[in-house]
Amino acid sequence: MTRKQGNLRGLLRLRSVREQDSRIGLATALQEEREAAAKLADLQQLLESLPMPAASDLAAFQGRQHTIGLVRDALADTRATLETARILTAAARERWASDRSRLAAVESLVERRAAAARAERQRRETRELDEVAEEMWRRRTLLAVAVGGAR
Repeated sequence: MTRKQGNLRGLLRLRSVREQDSRIGLATALQEEREAAAKLADLQQLLESLPMPAASDLAAFQGRQHTIGLVRDALADTRATLETARILTAAARERWASDRSRLAAVESLVERRAAAARAERQRRETRELDEVAEEMWRRRTLLAVAVGGAR
């Protein structure tokens, strides 16, 4: 194995690990985004399903208003969390795409070098076979001349 091949294999391993790490990061970011979206949907459902208090019960009305305020605050926090999760997901997706592209470039380079090495090996084998065939032809020709000249 030549030094260049070793360096390329090392680079290929590095790019592969980075692509895998960024893919895991993207999966984590997507999961967090889904969780934030689900929490937002749950809070919205809770807000919409709060029962109306009895008309004459002031304490129940104040309690409902307080609950609505808490749910709205939680909704605002969850919306902010969801927006942050979306931004992180977009960044993770860009990072993964970049790492995947770099990995593909190195894989392509390794494959091209391997193809070039195979082609060079084939040319060498062909040249050696040609030399063997030429040597056999010379021997037959010399033998034919020697047998023909001996008559």
